[in-house]
Amino acid sequence: MARKQLSKQQRLLIHGKFNGKCAYCGCDIAYKDMQADHIKALNNGGVDGIANMNPACRSCNHYKSTLGIERFREELSLLPDRLSGKGHIIFGIAERYGLVKKTGAKVQFHFEKNQECET
Repeated sequence: MARKQLSKQQRLLIHGKFNGKCAYCGCDIAYKDMQADHIKALNNGGVDGIANMNPACRSCNHYKSTLGIERFREELSLLPDRLSGKGHIIFGIAERYGLVKKTGAKVQFHFEKNQECET
């Protein structure tokens, strides 16, 4: 499905939803670097409107791709085991030196932690 071109005003509204932060990881995003993520992907029945868009950093938008929010959360939750699995000895070394650790923390998105930011 074709995406509609966003106006500068629309991009500014999306960027401001979470005060210039990625809705997912919470990192600061410069306006010029912000990607407008479709919360529900167009090819999954989502609409091309601001209410269905979140500001996203490039890496979150790329990793989320066309996944829905809960499926994205599930994929992120699998990362520690994927990174520490067979063939990823670097994670194991870093873990032994106390540089990284699996916390078992639940994935919570920035937009969930900061509901009051949303306009």
